[in-house]
Amino acid sequence: MKPIALLSSDLDGTLAGDAPATSRFRSKWESLDPEHRPVLVYNSGRLADDILNFVDEVGLPAPDYVIGGVGTMLAGPRHTSLLGHFAQRFSEGWSLEKVDAVLGSLKDTVRQPDGYQHAFKSSWYLLDASPKTLASIERALAEAGLSVTMVYSSGRDLDILPRSADKGQALAWLCNELGIGLDEVVVAGDTNNDRSMFELPGARGIVVANALPELLDMARDNPLIYSAKQQFALGVVEGLIHWSVFAGARS
Repeated sequence: MKPIALLSSDLDGTLAGDAPATSRFRSKWESLDPEHRPVLVYNSGRLADDILNFVDEVGLPAPDYVIGGVGTMLAGPRHTSLLGHFAQRFSEGWSLEKVDAVLGSLKDTVRQPDGYQHAFKSSWYLLDASPKTLASIERALAEAGLSVTMVYSSGRDLDILPRSADKGQALAWLCNELGIGLDEVVVAGDTNNDRSMFELPGARGIVVANALPELLDMARDNPLIYSAKQQFALGVVEGLIHWSVFAGARS
């Protein structure tokens, strides 16, 4: 296997959620040679500015890039600029007003706070939705002339995104821009909105021990996905040892 050139990790429930574990990840990461360590990407449902504030708050190492809004926002190196042409991919088949109208007309959906919304992400609470319920929402959106991606995770969070948007597609776009092959990438996560990262062909994965069943199921019998025995950031550290990014005894 090729050496890892890029790490793309979720934040909440993965690198964040256990302060001593987060500190351990930072220590291990910053011990790597800055000239040769992998590109560090935080790939989160949080919006881009929120990611940067949160990273400082919890003491994570500064990222090279952030992918926010479940794959709908991309912030560039050293936090100085948004890559504007990234968002140009999302216009076709998308209308935030129509999406909000469809979701707002449903009985059991509750709009998430404004801090979770932006031009290419409509986020709602919907508790314990069945596959039948989700399929009916998808039909309603299609009947409204919309071409979208629906991401349902944690038995609660429903994100409606442009068709060409999710964490995995955003990561693939960034890798292409950077000239990094997907077989040089490792991803880490804990819920279903991370699934699209794990589905990228050739990418290696780390599923932390506290992950929800919706993601743990992906790791079974998949040699490219490592199921960590430890939770949160310690699980990521364990996985990065397995994938030879960090020194240590491999499992």
